[in-house]
Amino acid sequence: MNTQQRWTRGQRTVLDALQDKDHLLSAQEIYSQLRDTPQEVGLATVYRALEMLLARGQVQAVSVGDQQTYYQIKSNHRHGSHHLICTHCKRVIALPACPVRELESQLSQQHRFSIDYHVLDFFGLCQACANRA
Repeated sequence: MNTQQRWTRGQRTVLDALQDKDHLLSAQEIYSQLRDTPQEVGLATVYRALEMLLARGQVQAVSVGDQQTYYQIKSNHRHGSHHLICTHCKRVIALPACPVRELESQLSQQHRFSIDYHVLDFFGLCQACANRA
């Protein structure tokens, strides 16, 4: 993080709310989590903070196909996290490693293209939903 960037209380509070979470949170969930705490912030502040945190590369936005965006702290890898996303129950499973790192390197060399980042999510049914279908 660039130490010259000024952080607002709202940005710090939203970032703290996302810390150490093993699942994605929507802006509404972050707002609900903070509503009755000493760090209370308004919903508009949550959205503004998320917008700035996205621009700074601190958080990653993930769409799971339900008209809502979910957020998580961006990993130290430049590609962020990759996910398996259940289209039925909206369960999100973060993949522990980048499954296309070698492909990224190949494409970069082959096309003489400097890749800044990539996004990779797989959509389908988790085992529980598949068993019910």
